Amino acid sequence: MVVKTKTFVIFIGPAGSGKSTLIYAYSKWLQELLSIATFKVNLDPAAEYIPYKPNFDVRNIVDANKIAKQLGLGPNGALVKSMDIITQRMDEIIYEINNANNDFVLVDTPGQMEVFLFRDIAFKLIERLKWISKNIVAIFVGDAEIIKRYEDYAFLSIISIAIQVRLDIDVVPVINKVDITSLNELIGDVISDIKVVNNKLRGLGVYGEMLENILNIISLYSKATQVPKVSAKYFVGLEELHRIIHEITCACGDLT
Repeated sequence: MVVKTKTFVIFIGPAGSGKSTLIYAYSKWLQELLSIATFKVNLDPAAEYIPYKPNFDVRNIVDANKIAKQLGLGPNGALVKSMDIITQRMDEIIYEINNANNDFVLVDTPGQMEVFLFRDIAFKLIERLKWISKNIVAIFVGDAEIIKRYEDYAFLSIISIAIQVRLDIDVVPVINKVDITSLNELIGDVISDIKVVNNKLRGLGVYGEMLENILNIISLYSKATQVPKVSAKYFVGLEELHRIIHEITCACGDLT
């Protein structure tokens, strides 16, 4: 009997970047084109609408809206309290994930990503997932509307590598919503075209020099050599996204 290893893909990004829609599109693409069924996990206790049907929904454990009413908290305070409750009950979540029949697990995180990244929940989640499998990658989802300049590309990469340092897992920066932005407006690729980007940054003075030096460091430690441009709405770029996820998690190839 062949024992399959689970692959975990954790979607992180600011509110409105399209994380949940990307999970819906990517899971549908995997099912229809590769016959890969996914186990979808919602870890946002404040979510009011989710475009996919979660196999595990943390709102069954704690609902941030109910917490707000019960404890008289504002939306941010209720979310923080909810995340603390989720952290305390992490073993229940991991049990459900570990016992899922699906080998491909997609994890949706709160839109207020700082509540996930800067509290214990992120560490405990990654720590326990590593007990199950080392095949873990995070997708940092950026909005195409704000990624138009070389500085924006640099900023996207800096946040991605910061998440990588914080969580000790590989992170792939992704630009979503290219359907609402002309592809011609999106300037090359900050990682694969790093020399071109650095040349442009040099014209920005000390600020550009700082970004250039940071990008050079990132190029040494980031496994992802490209930034996929996707449209979750129109299923664009998902093949490229999957290729990078596959090559990072299976350590089976060159990403160039």
